Amino acid sequence: MNLQQRASHVVALVAIGLCVSAVPALLQGEEGRATIDPSVLAEFDAKGGAEFFVVFREQADLSPAHAIRDWNERGRFVYERLVATAESCQARVLALLGAAGAEMTPFWIVNAIHVRTADGALVSLLAAQPEVAAIVAPPEVTLIAGAAGTRRSEAGSHEGVESVEWNIDRIRAPLVWSTYGVRGEGIVIGSIDTGVEYTHPALVEQYRGNLGGGVFDHNYNWYDPQFVCGNPSNEPCDLNGHGTATNGVAAGDDGGNNQIGVAPGARFLQAAFNNDSPSAYALFLMMQWMLAPTDLNGQNPNPELRPHVVNNSWGWNSGWSYFQGAVQAWLASGIFPSFAAGNNGLSCNTMLSPGDYPESYAAGAFGMGDAITDFSSRGPSFFGPIKPDIAAPGVDIRSSFLGASYLSGCWGTSFAAPHVTGTVALMWSANPELIGQVETTRLHLDHSAIDTWDSLCGGDPWDNNVYGEGRLDAFAALSFLLIDGFESGDTSAWSSAAP
Repeated sequence: MNLQQRASHVVALVAIGLCVSAVPALLQGEEGRATIDPSVLAEFDAKGGAEFFVVFREQADLSPAHAIRDWNERGRFVYERLVATAESCQARVLALLGAAGAEMTPFWIVNAIHVRTADGALVSLLAAQPEVAAIVAPPEVTLIAGAAGTRRSEAGSHEGVESVEWNIDRIRAPLVWSTYGVRGEGIVIGSIDTGVEYTHPALVEQYRGNLGGGVFDHNYNWYDPQFVCGNPSNEPCDLNGHGTATNGVAAGDDGGNNQIGVAPGARFLQAAFNNDSPSAYALFLMMQWMLAPTDLNGQNPNPELRPHVVNNSWGWNSGWSYFQGAVQAWLASGIFPSFAAGNNGLSCNTMLSPGDYPESYAAGAFGMGDAITDFSSRGPSFFGPIKPDIAAPGVDIRSSFLGASYLSGCWGTSFAAPHVTGTVALMWSANPELIGQVETTRLHLDHSAIDTWDSLCGGDPWDNNVYGEGRLDAFAALSFLLIDGFESGDTSAWSSAAP
């Protein structure tokens, strides 16, 4: 294992949600100092400055959160424990960085500080601090999206086509609506994507910032750390259209004949990244914001207003654990982490991180004939488990697009993931006792999926590294959870209050 690989593994070791009291041998250099990613030193040599993360040894113990039933209390516990841990560990390093004139941003969702500096000697000084575990370079994160050349824009409704799109019908979401009378009511979806056209006819009613009567409040519902939509960024926009389209698959419906979403009764909030450069720094900010949304000034974080499920269409090469601690913090707070698997098939071992984490629930993509697509990323995961977790429709998708229009022919696992996101919203809407119970929800999704065998990358007929547990079936998932019941003990104290 080379030094760069060691540095990536360091984050996994120090971000497992436990307080680390001893120095792992992996982190010890010749003088017991923290590991320094060699690419950080190379950037100094090449550019005279560098960007990196200082990762601390101590990480918050969030394990008690999993036993907390009340949604608001659970969120507050996780937020307060994370903030307290970061504040107790980071003071000395922040003082050193301030004295050196470095540009820095402390994080609490993982105990780390993002740094930009031209002082090469500072890196060695930071690595010598006993509370520091590693100095690591950020990965180059990308949007997971299909090619735009296969798409066409349509204004308004679409004649000659069923109002419910094929993909929504294929996972039997309409049967959920008619049989169980739920469409995602009471559930909030978070989206980390290119932004959203929140006034789109198929999305405006679902946007949580819509107070009715043409009045909108974007506080706690919109976050734009890269100032994609201006500085200050006071209302949502989408310069790319991808976020508008993925939100449409998760929850879109114009109340007419454009039934494009799985859970049109759910509401959503949005964090936006720059499609050209969705930096790791900005993504950490967005993951942190999802756990405790803030007002438009970035102040007054409120974990009680966090979403129930977060849809993610971004990633980096397989096996990179940079974001694992943040995903684990989501889990501790009860947030379901829905990720796209990636568009790097046909080969095996092409899953992207964070979708390849054991904690993430990643969707591969199948087409109208139910066969996996050529582009859908395959497992196994670098971290061990079968991946992807499930397969959902990801070809010839029609959804909302810019200018109050609709887009046909969309493809990619980024369009498969919001099918899972919407299905979780339906499940938690139907059975509020399931809210926050991510592992139980995963089991229901897994056991209700339609087994589909593919031996290419290993596994078995009911769980393999091409289809995962099988093809998503929202109606079966709802039926399974309502018949099977909730098996996590007494739920009498559970609070189903939606943020």
